[in-house]
Amino acid sequence: MVRAGERIHVIGIAGSGAAGVALLCARAGAIVDGCDADGPSPYTPPLDAAGVPVITGHDPAHLAGLDRVAISPAVRAAADNHELAAAKAAGLEVVTWQALLGELMAADRHIGLAVGGTHGKSTTTALLGHLLIGAGLDPTVEVGAAIAAWGGASVRPGEGLPFLVEADEFGDNFLNYHPAAAILTNVEMDHPDFFADRAAVLRSFEAFVRGMRPDPRLPGRLLLAAAGDPGLDVLLTRLDGWEGRVVRYGPGGDVAAGRVALERGGTSFTLDGRRHVMVLAGMHNVLNATAALTLARELGADPDALVAALATFRGAGRRMELIADTAGVIVYDDYGHHPTEVRAALAAARQLVGERRLWAVFEPHMYSRTALLADEFATSFADADEVVIADIFASRDTPEAMRATSAEDLADLVERTSGVPTIATGDVDATTAYVGEHLRAGDAVLVMGAGKSYRIARGLRDALGAGVLDARRGMGES
Repeated sequence: MVRAGERIHVIGIAGSGAAGVALLCARAGAIVDGCDADGPSPYTPPLDAAGVPVITGHDPAHLAGLDRVAISPAVRAAADNHELAAAKAAGLEVVTWQALLGELMAADRHIGLAVGGTHGKSTTTALLGHLLIGAGLDPTVEVGAAIAAWGGASVRPGEGLPFLVEADEFGDNFLNYHPAAAILTNVEMDHPDFFADRAAVLRSFEAFVRGMRPDPRLPGRLLLAAAGDPGLDVLLTRLDGWEGRVVRYGPGGDVAAGRVALERGGTSFTLDGRRHVMVLAGMHNVLNATAALTLARELGADPDALVAALATFRGAGRRMELIADTAGVIVYDDYGHHPTEVRAALAAARQLVGERRLWAVFEPHMYSRTALLADEFATSFADADEVVIADIFASRDTPEAMRATSAEDLADLVERTSGVPTIATGDVDATTAYVGEHLRAGDAVLVMGAGKSYRIARGLRDALGAGVLDARRGMGES
């Protein structure tokens, strides 16, 4: 258990999850510092504000006087990290930041809550946290995205009973958490660098559900699972003997939104006899909101307070985040990198931008995922008018996996399958330049990816702000 006065050093502290957990450990009274090979990141300013030192680079000298070392999964996978090797050689206890988060959640005063699923975890976690805050329940929340309302941090410390985390299945990381209540948004095959097949994914989710711990204040265990999701349908058949309540949400389930209206300014729907309005777009976000509202009600939140809170939720960082609305062009940035996510994000973008020419600018994440799901990617871009494919972000790929496909292969498959004009344009800088050179006033751009694609969105924002369209018009271009 994280202790007051305990000295914890976080290797890889600049990542979203590691930075957030470092903040929570410091809030719990631990003495925390950390290092990262890449130095500061968008997630480190809150650490600076909290007085948590962040050191650039790895060095065994950082290990002096420590009680424990925490690492990110990326650091664990790096065989050549000499600081981690020195920590192990010195006999220091080495844990993941997810293990620390699980320890914090397990404190007796908390009611553990989690949101898992292949897609939609971050938005649903942030939304549920926002609802609980608005209802006065003062939760502690951890989410895998920067939240503007929390000063750009990925965590929000609270003094109330709810302790809510985003539960990521990659690497079985979510098995560190033992919540009393959980939302599962969906279950699909993903992360082929860890899960051998769909059966392995299902085994992991089953272990997570079976690891839930009852809480008499809830009472017992509560699982909210999206209705009609094939993966969840199979998962629930595997839970023989599991003691807990299951609530299916969404069309055909135990609780469902009605009178849904998808409009340019956002979305409205009716639930529990109340009309809800939110700025989020897309039917997938109606499902996310239904789950979050239902669990908030289970925790005793006032229904009228939830109506007011939902109306003020502005989303999570890099989840259909508005980056620019200038020079007659709208630019959104989204973390979507799976075919299901791409399809949902484009449908939401189409809802928001109407008949504008819509660009889908996509940086595939990992060769292994792109090759495995190529046929699904091929049909995911139908809502776009122009598709641009940047170079694949390799991340944890092996050299063998990197020979399996290419951005050019995916671009060709998308165009042949969907009929949407599609081009592979090179790295993120070349892609930014290409899109900037071909934009017209009135266009909308949705940038998607989990690697460096955010640089494309910000590069387009900067180019538009610098007058790239005006300059082209001055040269006689339309």
